[in-house]
Amino acid sequence: MIMSRYILKEHISPFIFGLSLIIFIFTMNLLFQMLGRITGKGIPLMIILEYFALNLAWIVALAVPMAVLIATVSAFGRLSSDGEITALRASGIAPTRLIRPVLGAAAFLAVGIGLFNNYLLPDMNHRNKLLLADISRKRPIWKLDPGVFDFSIPNYVLRSDRIDSENNLMHELVIFDSHKPDQRSTIVADSGKLSVVETEERIMLMLFDGEIHRPSPDEPDLYEKTSFDSAVFRIDAPGMVLKRARSGHRGDRELSAEQMWGMVQEMKRDSRGTRYEMRRIASYMVEIHKKFSIPVACLVFVLLGTPLGVMAHRGGLGVSGAISLIFFTIYWALLINGEDLANRLLVSPVVAMWSPNVILTLFGLWMMWLAKGRTSLPLVGWVSATFGRIFGRRSNRSGNSWHDSGVSV
Repeated sequence: MIMSRYILKEHISPFIFGLSLIIFIFTMNLLFQMLGRITGKGIPLMIILEYFALNLAWIVALAVPMAVLIATVSAFGRLSSDGEITALRASGIAPTRLIRPVLGAAAFLAVGIGLFNNYLLPDMNHRNKLLLADISRKRPIWKLDPGVFDFSIPNYVLRSDRIDSENNLMHELVIFDSHKPDQRSTIVADSGKLSVVETEERIMLMLFDGEIHRPSPDEPDLYEKTSFDSAVFRIDAPGMVLKRARSGHRGDRELSAEQMWGMVQEMKRDSRGTRYEMRRIASYMVEIHKKFSIPVACLVFVLLGTPLGVMAHRGGLGVSGAISLIFFTIYWALLINGEDLANRLLVSPVVAMWSPNVILTLFGLWMMWLAKGRTSLPLVGWVSATFGRIFGRRSNRSGNSWHDSGVSV
C-alpha cells in the first residue's frame, strides 16, 4: 500500500503540469483562430469567456490521455534514473506490481472521461456551435474614417471630411440614401453627431445646418431641396447586437451515444441500402465508438509509458514530453485515418476506432517484455555511437546509461 501511494505520488506533479501545458497550447491556438472572428465586432468579454469555456470541454477530453502518457513516462523515468526500479526488482517486486496502482488510477480517469464525453461534451459542443454561428452573424462595430466613403450600413454611403473625436462631431458630411430605390436622396450637412443604439439595432444621426436633395416623388423631372437647422435620422442597422440562438440541429458530435444508437436503429429500419444512408450510419457509429475509445487510451498509455520511462532513464518533462508527443501523434494519426476509412465504408467503425488502442497496447506489452532484458530504448545506443563517430567523440557512457549494454536491470 505504501509503495502504491509512493508511485502514484510520483505521477501527480507531471500529470498536472502536462495537463496544464496541453490545455494552454490548445487554448492559445484557439485564441489565434478566434481573433479574426471577433476583431472589431464588439463582442462582450463574458461572451468571449463563454466561448473559451465551451471549447475547454473537447480540449480536456483530449488533454487527459496525453497528460497520462506524459506523467507515466516522467514518473517511471525518474524512478529508473535514480535506480529505484532496480532496487524494487532486486527486492522481488515484479514490474506488474509497480504498474498496478497506475492502471487503477488510469481506469478511474477513463471512466470519468467516458461519462464526460457521453453526457456533458455533446451539449457543450452544441452550445459552442450555436454561439459561433451567432458571432459570425454579428456585424462589426460601425466606425467612420475621415475622408473615406463608408459602405458598412446597408443602403447608405457616408463620408465626413473631418472628425472631431473629442467632441464627437463630424464635419462636412455627405450621405447617400438609397433605402427607398424610387426616392434616392443626398444629404449634406455642416456637422453632425452619431450614436449607436445597440438594443434597437439603430444608428442615431443628428445633423446641423444641412440640406436634403432628392427627385420629386410626384414629378420625377422635378428636383426638391429641403433645408434644415437640425434634423435627426434613425437608420436601421441590423446585426449590431449579438442575438443568441437557444436551439438548432444537432450533429453527430452533439449527441450522446444513446441518442445516436437510437437514430442508427431508426435509419436501419428505414434504410433502402443506398450508399448515402450507409455512410450516415457509419458516421454515427464512428462517433459512438470514439466516445469510449479515447478514454480507454488512458489505460493504453500507461502500458506504453511504463517501459518507455524505465528504459529512457530520464525523468525530466522535456524528455517525457517529447516521447509522449511522438506516440500520441501516432495514435491520433491512426484514429483520424481510421475515421476517414470508416466514413468511406472501407473498414468497420469498430476496427477504425479501436485499432489504435489495440496496436499501441500490443506495442506496449512488447516494450514491457523488452524492458526485462534491456537497459535503454532500442537503437539509442546505436544512434549515440553513430553521432559520436561523426563528430569525433567517443561516448564514455556505460552500464545502465544511454549505451545499450544488453545487461538486465
